[in-house]
Amino acid sequence: MLATFVLWLILSAAAMAAMLRLALHKTIVIADASRNQAGLTADSRQTGLALELRQTESSGGVFVIPIPENVRAEDVAVENRYMEKELWIHIRSDSPRFYEDNAVSGDISAITEGRYEVQPDGVLLKLTMDRLQEYRSTMNDTALEVAGCEPGELYPFIVVIDPVGGGSEDGLSGYGYKEKELALQVAKLVQDKWTLSDIKPYFTRTEDVEVSAEERAALIRDVDADFYIGIGAAENPSEEGIYGIQCYYNEEYFIPDFGNVELADIVTRAVTIAASNRALGLAPAEEDSILKEISIPAVQLSVGYLSNDRERGLLQQEAYLEKIAEGIINAVEESCREMAD
Repeated sequence: MLATFVLWLILSAAAMAAMLRLALHKTIVIADASRNQAGLTADSRQTGLALELRQTESSGGVFVIPIPENVRAEDVAVENRYMEKELWIHIRSDSPRFYEDNAVSGDISAITEGRYEVQPDGVLLKLTMDRLQEYRSTMNDTALEVAGCEPGELYPFIVVIDPVGGGSEDGLSGYGYKEKELALQVAKLVQDKWTLSDIKPYFTRTEDVEVSAEERAALIRDVDADFYIGIGAAENPSEEGIYGIQCYYNEEYFIPDFGNVELADIVTRAVTIAASNRALGLAPAEEDSILKEISIPAVQLSVGYLSNDRERGLLQQEAYLEKIAEGIINAVEESCREMAD
């Protein structure tokens, strides 16, 4: 009996210690934020105040952000803004001037600039980084500890998903329907439905904002993507009876084992099956296509023809676009299996 009591006492003490550690160190979820994604917002009228950065002894890639007194984990929101290479931290606090006298410290070698702006409900810290990274953070009573690492260290496979257009670039815009809006809607559905934990999708945009060809290419390079899927539509005013799913690929760039043709075939088939539509096959990319500049397996998916009355009607139904999104996710999963074999 005594031995059993002692054993239970030891186990209870260990459990209590673990609970105390969890209470003192809470993980802060870092939201994925593509180009100008809604979430944390900055005041465009402010340029922000300089945030002091102080290099101190620390394990590689870890820096510490001091937190005002009485701030709880639920008062802190963090966004990784991939396209801008920025980390935004919003802190609800009644001490917005706290950062006049407190510095970000640790391994700050990846931080090129730090600024903060006072907001009605607290303060927004904006850290500009020299490269795109993933971050993990834990918080105790006095500080937020942030550790950076390369995307490839966390995810076996990485895909860049790129809805065409954005901002002033409408893409196809005939028939009262803009290609950029359709592509964005599909991309956001892919993001919402994503459940593949070992495959990381990076989106060039999740809002209607301008993204240059150079920025799209930079994202592919910065995350060391395994493959790329562009999302768009097609039209043929001279033959309005044409409809169906199609993929474009760079026929001039050969990649052994798993390349552009293989990816285009999988994407076309998976999306066609999911949408219960018909496949129009594969087609070579135009000379001015972004596919000509990409050296990894890459395709441009056309989800349908805006010039076909029936298909245009389907493309305006969210239930149908959900099927297309599911087909894209299925294609990504199958492609990763093929690349792994």
